[in-house]
Amino acid sequence: MRRMFAHSRHLVIALLIALSSVPSRGQELDDLRARLAQIEAGDYAQDSAAYVTNYPFARLQLRKAQALNAGGGSYFVSATVSECVALGLEALDRLQRGKLMRAEPGVLTELAYITRNDHTAQPYHLYLPPDYEPQRATPLIVFLHGWVPTTNILDPWVPPDNVLQIAGKYGCMLLTPYGRRNTDFQGVGEVDVLRAIEEVRKLYSVNERRIYLNGVSMGAMGAWTIALRHPGVFAAVTPIAGQTDMYRWWRWDKQQMPPFKQWMVEWDNPWHLAKSMRSQRFYVQHGEYDSLIPAEQSRLMVEKAKENPDLAAITYVEYPGASHFIYFETEPFEKAFAWQMQHTLQERPMLVSHTTYSLEYGTAFWATIEQFEEWRKPASFSILATPWVQKLSLAEVEIECENVARLSIDVANSPLRAKDSYIVSSPSGRKTIRPHDGKLIVEFGEKQDSVQSFPPAKRKGLCGPCEEVFDTSFIVVQGTAGGPAADAELEAKVQRFSEEWDAFADGYPRMKLDTEITEEDIAESNLVLFGRPQTNHLLARIYFRLPVRIGDHRYKIGDNEYAGDDLGLAMCYPNPLNPDRYVLIFSGEYWGERCDVNHKFDMLPDFIVFTTSAFAPEGDTNEHLCAGFFDNNWQLSDELTYH
Repeated sequence: MRRMFAHSRHLVIALLIALSSVPSRGQELDDLRARLAQIEAGDYAQDSAAYVTNYPFARLQLRKAQALNAGGGSYFVSATVSECVALGLEALDRLQRGKLMRAEPGVLTELAYITRNDHTAQPYHLYLPPDYEPQRATPLIVFLHGWVPTTNILDPWVPPDNVLQIAGKYGCMLLTPYGRRNTDFQGVGEVDVLRAIEEVRKLYSVNERRIYLNGVSMGAMGAWTIALRHPGVFAAVTPIAGQTDMYRWWRWDKQQMPPFKQWMVEWDNPWHLAKSMRSQRFYVQHGEYDSLIPAEQSRLMVEKAKENPDLAAITYVEYPGASHFIYFETEPFEKAFAWQMQHTLQERPMLVSHTTYSLEYGTAFWATIEQFEEWRKPASFSILATPWVQKLSLAEVEIECENVARLSIDVANSPLRAKDSYIVSSPSGRKTIRPHDGKLIVEFGEKQDSVQSFPPAKRKGLCGPCEEVFDTSFIVVQGTAGGPAADAELEAKVQRFSEEWDAFADGYPRMKLDTEITEEDIAESNLVLFGRPQTNHLLARIYFRLPVRIGDHRYKIGDNEYAGDDLGLAMCYPNPLNPDRYVLIFSGEYWGERCDVNHKFDMLPDFIVFTTSAFAPEGDTNEHLCAGFFDNNWQLSDELTYH
């Protein structure tokens, strides 16, 4: 007995010695942080393939290890801190050897990139077909996942093996963007999808005429929206059980909503963008008895297409007696992938149509809306461009449009033959136009050249609303110009914003004090300013070049003044210190206390004075006292301001 005890004691001592030689979780994390810091301080070519594949992946593994160390795992998460740290260190070893990280054929591989907006590491997953060869252009399927409240970097929604096998059977890559959790693949979610596609196109051999967009549930709505906002990117679109009209799905009464909220619903609402289906192809599937997203949502788009027989090639399959979860079965993917393989992108269709509510999404195939006649109203066009002169109109380009002030045609990528000039027929008459820098610029009505230097005219990348500020590089700026109480209040608001952003978009944004902002920051980033001129040094610098007056819970918009302890202001505007970038101002009370974390910015127009004492039914948003949009030249307009 004594001998057994002695033996056991030796085993315990040996185990303790062994455990003491294993680094603690904290030490492991410190090791990876130190290696990352070493890389960041080193002289590495940050545009090299080795850097852009390995460094983001190591950053992502550190985030995952930190989340696991903080207890962020679950029953569905099998990874450990040690495994994540090991993967991160392996990536940095590859980087130091100049070796890039690649997806393995036949296996779903996690990869990562560094975002351009909040500068965080974001994942995407890529499956290469088993017979992938770098020298052969390979079709790419982009799969957008559904909504699950627990989706995060430790437990992302990735397609199951049966879906991967179908993609492999047809010789396709399959890309699963993360979409920043549950963003409906709009705003920063859409940015993530397009960036993930960009990364794959840059690093792998993609058949540019065979990029397909597929999505399920929330991802199906994302597929509808992205395809209709970007005609000419995808060869075919295959949504499964997705929403297409938010008014019907949420049972919102449009007539009871103020006009600025109608715009906020419709600018990314597939049903209102249906004209952009032209020259695109859709294979739509839905379960007959879907109780989460009724089949009516898919039928609406099919009916819309039937109203205009030449609008789009659309096929609809409805599964009798089936529920929402048809995408848990193999059949819908087999049908979708088989159908899409019959199609390649029509790069130069002779007839294109497009509807957009924003200059951010003005391009369809080879035509772009450069300027609206009036803001807030949708702009649309239908253009027929033929290589020959039409017998009836004697025009090579025929344009029908609404609310378009200026439109451009990319001649080289259109069906037109190269010529010195073209006959264009439009609502403003028939005229002969010569290309300039490879583009036909068509003006409607009298050309109005802006003489103002600031603010600039609205354009792609600088047209609002507030949500757009987060789609490109931004920094959250905490004011420090007030007394201790004001500074502490702003610190709390900035911290709250940061935590909500992480819960929404999976990554903490960059944050700085107003005294820390550099000229480089002003040149390269949008600034999200918390405070008022008396409490934020940067806001004080630009204050008298802004179109509103801001006090302590007091605001003046045009001739109207608003005051009250329960009031706040949110407003985006070109930065007077750098008109190519935005400022977004949050002043007074905190916006969106009742809004779902995924929909904080959905109903924010260009500017709003709101109250924390009353809430609207559209997502529990704060009621507005005054809200609206700036006009084409970032000026206040009575017609675009709603009280």
